[in-house]
Amino acid sequence: MPERTCLGCRSVLPKSALVRLALDGEGRLRADSSGRLGGRGAYICPDKGCLAAALKKNAFQRALRSATHAGAPEALWEEIRGAAACISGRGR
Repeated sequence: MPERTCLGCRSVLPKSALVRLALDGEGRLRADSSGRLGGRGAYICPDKGCLAAALKKNAFQRALRSATHAGAPEALWEEIRGAAACISGRGR
């Protein structure tokens, strides 16, 4: 099973346990539950603390090698929660 590193806590976990984030066409950071958004992806645990840590250290900009527009952290957190629910609902 493929493994990825969470940008917030730096834990190495199975890819299926993490939420992929990528940039949309307008350069905004989006949760990508389908894994089909183009370009580089960054992975994060579905944990609010991990999101806060990743935002604080600009980890998304480094991982995606691009300036990111995360928008409001609460809105991004809701997207991550929704994507995590979608992923866990698939039974992976």
